[in-house]
Amino acid sequence: MKIKNYEIDKFCLNFNANHQAILIYGEDYGLKNERSDAIIKNYLGDSNNVIDLDIKSLITNPEVLTDELSSISLIADKKVIKVRDANDKISPIIEKNISLASRDCLLILISEALSPRSKLRLLFEQHKDAVILPCYSDTSANIMNIIDNMFNNENIKIDISAKKLLANYLGVDRLVTKAEIEKAILYSGTSKELSLKDVSSFLSDQASINIDKMYDLILIGNIKKAYKILVQLQNEGISAIQILRAFTRQLQNLYNIKERILLKKDINFVLDNFRPPIYFKRKDNIKLQIKEWSFPMIKQALKMIEDAEINCKSLKSTPEIIIKHTILNIGMLKANENINF
Repeated sequence: MKIKNYEIDKFCLNFNANHQAILIYGEDYGLKNERSDAIIKNYLGDSNNVIDLDIKSLITNPEVLTDELSSISLIADKKVIKVRDANDKISPIIEKNISLASRDCLLILISEALSPRSKLRLLFEQHKDAVILPCYSDTSANIMNIIDNMFNNENIKIDISAKKLLANYLGVDRLVTKAEIEKAILYSGTSKELSLKDVSSFLSDQASINIDKMYDLILIGNIKKAYKILVQLQNEGISAIQILRAFTRQLQNLYNIKERILLKKDINFVLDNFRPPIYFKRKDNIKLQIKEWSFPMIKQALKMIEDAEINCKSLKSTPEIIIKHTILNIGMLKANENINF
């Protein structure tokens, strides 16, 4: 059974044991976690009897699901069995075992986006004791409601134009949305007020932070997360040229850091004394970049960015597509080359 989108939050907050299996799917990681946590809290109460099953081990040993669904919990009246990263490969295993779940045992599957023809999705849509919960990105109205609720809880005042501006920059992921609103609350300080100028200043700072975050993710090989941040930056109106030039600066810094380490032989000393100063939360990522990116690779990436900027400035170009290809190609450099530091 599929729950209608506008009824999902109410369903999660008031979940009862009428259903034995739930499939939560979609690309919004934060929203999937928020909804699964709400269901588990309502189902288990004060208990924390959650059993996490790994999809790889489940495919290798499907009997483990049968055993968990059939066995009685010795530490609590109820238990939840959670399977993350579920996909169609485990559909036959789930179909065989789904009826074993009872009112004392809830099966929750969390998955990426599933097509309407997905075997797993069809199984949950058609099964009488199962529920399917899609997690789509928040609409503008949803985001405004989240802002209102979180600001009201902290007695923050914000004018409508400032709130609309803030809302326009959110919505890629529920977890990220709430984290950014919490930062805006902190930014309001003791005045507990946010003006349009305050929000504009806050968002400018956040754009720089997100560009740095995307850069770090690409260079450590997490292209999927980097791509999501790129989409968010583009939705915020950050130009391709601005992003490319920030990348150029970061890669040049990485090149300089590596050169200094060759002389000083002390990574921590170089990072601690580098100018402009490196934000402490980025230092672990930069250490990985230092080890995994050779001088030739950095030069190659800089050349790719230079070519991309030239292409962005040409007539009839599509900068949004050019930068996506460039980001992907830079990320692939790490995957395609054996690196020796």
